[in-house]
Amino acid sequence: MGSFRLYPAPKPGDVARQQPTVNGLPSAMLLQNALWFTRIRWSVVAVLSGFGAVCILIGNDALRRFGIRPPGLWPLIMAFILALLNVLSIRWIRRLSTRTSFPWADVAANIWFQIVSDLIVLTVVVYRIGATETVIAFAYLFHITLTCIFFGRRDSFVVTMVSTALFLATVFLEAMDILPRSGIFMRTSLDQHNMLRLIIFAGFTVFVWFVLWYLVSTLSDAVRRRDCELEAANKHIARADEEINLQMLRVTHDLKAPFSGIESNIQILKHTHWNDMPESVREIINKIEARSMTLRARISDILTLGSLRSAQSHDKIVEPVNLRALLDAVWGDVQGLALEKKVSVEVTGHASVVSDTRQLKILFLNLISNAVAYSYERGTVEVAIEEEPDRVNVRITDHGIGISDEALPRIFEDFYRTSEAAAVNPNSTGLGLAIVRQIASNLRLGIEVESEQGKGTTFHVHIPKDRRRNHNGENYDH
Repeated sequence: MGSFRLYPAPKPGDVARQQPTVNGLPSAMLLQNALWFTRIRWSVVAVLSGFGAVCILIGNDALRRFGIRPPGLWPLIMAFILALLNVLSIRWIRRLSTRTSFPWADVAANIWFQIVSDLIVLTVVVYRIGATETVIAFAYLFHITLTCIFFGRRDSFVVTMVSTALFLATVFLEAMDILPRSGIFMRTSLDQHNMLRLIIFAGFTVFVWFVLWYLVSTLSDAVRRRDCELEAANKHIARADEEINLQMLRVTHDLKAPFSGIESNIQILKHTHWNDMPESVREIINKIEARSMTLRARISDILTLGSLRSAQSHDKIVEPVNLRALLDAVWGDVQGLALEKKVSVEVTGHASVVSDTRQLKILFLNLISNAVAYSYERGTVEVAIEEEPDRVNVRITDHGIGISDEALPRIFEDFYRTSEAAAVNPNSTGLGLAIVRQIASNLRLGIEVESEQGKGTTFHVHIPKDRRRNHNGENYDH
């Protein structure tokens, strides 16, 4: 059995917030990274706490025998301070995440708070472990690299300069004996030879920092600029698609009148001159009528799809929807087709959601009518409403011709029909599932399809229970 999932489209507000900028990551992505940053910090807290605890357990005498200076309580104090700062950062992030929208500057302020506080704590740790006797100073590179990714080149250069200033100030103050000499290793007095080694080590460390900053910031800027170019191109394509869609709607709408005239004249001929016509003429008129009905259905689907694609967020009428009542109404609309195919439809379950009644009805009308059309004669279509804590699932199952694994990923494409479907339902427009896909995008529904050729198909429609309006009139989920 094959399966395919149609994921919900992003919310309108999310799209606006996630547009790339040359100054750094968009606010929604930046907020996610800010939260990830706090998770990394917990591991640092654990390392400092573990180091302090192990040193206390081993004892000062044992540490000195191995040439290690007893650290005392500073690792535990630094771990406590870092944990406290992390809790403040997490609470700040959670307050931001509860908003329906948040400016980029608000999220950036949280990231800056984390970076600056980290650099201060890191400088103390570097001083205590040994600024030039160990490689701990390269821990500054973590923040330099992340800032290149989070922000633009200017901001990342500021972090690089701050890191350099803190590191060199620590080295200078310790070399001048302004700060007490520290480090985890026991050392001899600082002579001229050691001073030269210290200067070379510090200079090389800072050089590596700036080389890394230049490489990472250049690549990050190039990627962000390319994202901006792609976003601009996507907007241009979207505007062109909207214009094409509007033009298609105008042309299709203009075709409605001629076909309505053809069908009206056919009805007049049937009621007034049908008995006077030879059989050959009747066959021609019947073919014209059948073809007109097919084209009229296609025009109707094209207009429906076009109007759904051009619909704005404020066009949706969000209201409580009784799904059982809506599905019963849909069953009434497809009852004629079901009687013709001798297919029964069973609807079970009750639930309510907050959504757009008109669009939901169009969606289920297409899914249920397809289930009936592609069922075997005297088959059954099962429609089940299943309620979950945060959503309602509507399951539509038929036991008909099914869909092959190869065709399953393409069934939501415009005008796509498998050869088996075309043979069973030659009058299909091939737009029913394209309409379903567009409504799922408009209402942010999830759709899963499971099918086995020759045995049937099941559609799962996942509808969020609660949908509200924000102050801009856009819909968002809780």
